Amino acid sequence: MSVTQIHRSKQPRRPHYVVEWAKRRGFKKAVDLAKEINADKSVVSRWYNGATPGKEYQDRLAAAFGIEPDALFRHPDDDWIARFLAGRDEEEIERIKATLESAFPRRMTG
Repeated sequence: MSVTQIHRSKQPRRPHYVVEWAKRRGFKKAVDLAKEINADKSVVSRWYNGATPGKEYQDRLAAAFGIEPDALFRHPDDDWIARFLAGRDEEEIERIKATLESAFPRRMTG
């Protein structure tokens, strides 16, 4: 049996934002999230340490956070921006960007 066969069911490592989503949704500890999605605390702790949740847990997490499963792999702020801009035409997006840049100019550091 090859290593590929042994680890076939193992989820590949993929950067995610489970911790950030959990904080945004008011889950203060891994155990709170584990209870919400009916998972073992050790499984959730592994995610908090960087392991990627399996597909079945991605669906549970998304439901608990009120998001689409793909959003687990976007920071909550990036997800908000993506949803805000979705369906808008290029001209409107450019106006939005110009408005934001005008209202919130970058501070010079140094």
